[in-house]
Amino acid sequence: MNFSRKDFLLGSVAAGLTAGCRSPFGALGTVDPNLTVLLSDVHVACGGIKTKWGEQPTYQNALFERTIDEILALRPRPARVVVFGDVALWFGWSRDYAASQPGFARLTAAGIEVFVTAGNHDHREPMFRYFPKQRDATPVPGRFVSVVDLGHADLLLLDTLRETGKAEGDGNAVGGDIDDAQLAWLSQEAKSRTRPFFCGCHHAPGDLNGKDVRKPLLASRFFSGWIHGHNHKVSESWFAEQWDSRRIRRVAVLPSTGWWGDIGYATLRTHPDRAVISYELKDFFFPTPLKAGETRPPEWDRIRAEHLGRKVTLDYFGVHE
Repeated sequence: MNFSRKDFLLGSVAAGLTAGCRSPFGALGTVDPNLTVLLSDVHVACGGIKTKWGEQPTYQNALFERTIDEILALRPRPARVVVFGDVALWFGWSRDYAASQPGFARLTAAGIEVFVTAGNHDHREPMFRYFPKQRDATPVPGRFVSVVDLGHADLLLLDTLRETGKAEGDGNAVGGDIDDAQLAWLSQEAKSRTRPFFCGCHHAPGDLNGKDVRKPLLASRFFSGWIHGHNHKVSESWFAEQWDSRRIRRVAVLPSTGWWGDIGYATLRTHPDRAVISYELKDFFFPTPLKAGETRPPEWDRIRAEHLGRKVTLDYFGVHE
């Protein structure tokens, strides 16, 4: 199924009103401190830039804006939005970040806090210029690192960009990395945590250029799971400190906001004993949306249908160990 802007907005408002009627938080517009929206692989493009892959397409920009529409229609409203990297399309152009600003500004104008980190298609220097709050608040200088209060739990948002390109317009390594300063900070944070926390970043925990984050994280009984983007497809897995360990933690993978693959976003709601990620899948296409006159492949609808209503529960098991 292809969604028009009208269908998308009407569905969004209806869902928001329904949620508001059921909500224990009172009137429409109330902010839920335990509700967070998770975005990844936004890939906003300014258009008009010619690259080795051709001119940058901009169809994903409309999908990003429609996602902002839906977030603003949620009732109760989320307290925050976390973006798991690849804000820019291919090569981290300043103009791409400039093109993303109106959408993010709509969130902040509504009182929704925005946190971002970098993905392999981003470049830190121009990205920091458009997200100065992150630059000033990071506990690891030069990296998009944040400690995000999720209500009943925390998120340690990491920067796993392996910036092999020298400047905007250059491509980076596809795989991730975590530098020594960030790893030291993460190890210390894991030791000092006194309530449940998750780790989040663009890449999977096994895609960090040989760096092992499992040991410091699993040494903490409060570590409750890992969330990442990059793959553009909804899935779950798990990781353990070593092969024969019986103690594991879940890994949740986010969809793309609008580039290719599973298209949509996720919500994360924290509870006293667990957090629940709910996937809001709006579409599936690969590698690009259909052109005029093209017939939609039936497997696209099958994939989307199988993901509808999908959830992942991240329990705080370790708190009781």
